[in-house]
Amino acid sequence: MAAKICCPNNHTTKAISGWEAAVALSTGKSIGVCKKCGKDLQYRFDHSYSGDTRGAQIHFIVARAVRLGPKMLGSESYDPFLLLLRDPETGAQQILPTYWSYGRETAQRGGQYPPLLSLTEWKSLFRQLDETFERLEDRIRLRAYELYEQRGRITGHAVDDWLQAEVELAGWQSLQAAA
Repeated sequence: MAAKICCPNNHTTKAISGWEAAVALSTGKSIGVCKKCGKDLQYRFDHSYSGDTRGAQIHFIVARAVRLGPKMLGSESYDPFLLLLRDPETGAQQILPTYWSYGRETAQRGGQYPPLLSLTEWKSLFRQLDETFERLEDRIRLRAYELYEQRGRITGHAVDDWLQAEVELAGWQSLQAAA
């Protein structure tokens, strides 16, 4: 899965790293603008699924990033994120867990990309990692439904509602512990 920072016209830039783009998106800030065309930059992933005999490339745009908070493990520092990927053609969304690791020399070793997980798979994983997640999940589910009703029951925003409810109710504390 190749990541890049580019504009909608596919002009790439190396001036901004994936980590910097994820941090900006997690705080609601713009990544920047393209120096060639002036359009907003996007954090994109190009992906092809193993086993796909056609070798089709799927393009995802990072629609949202959630920073779970830097952590220390031994002598290394990890900065984990959940990236909400959106397929611009279909609107389908998936969650990509990733992290950047900084070793003793404080040099970035690069993002680590595990398999893409659906929201259902993530919820199952968090249940296994943190037994308090189940109780919290009930409150989040109710709040996400309230947000859905407040929007006039318009479909297509379930992941946004869920993530917003998590921010409001959990403050990411239980998710940080689980991650």
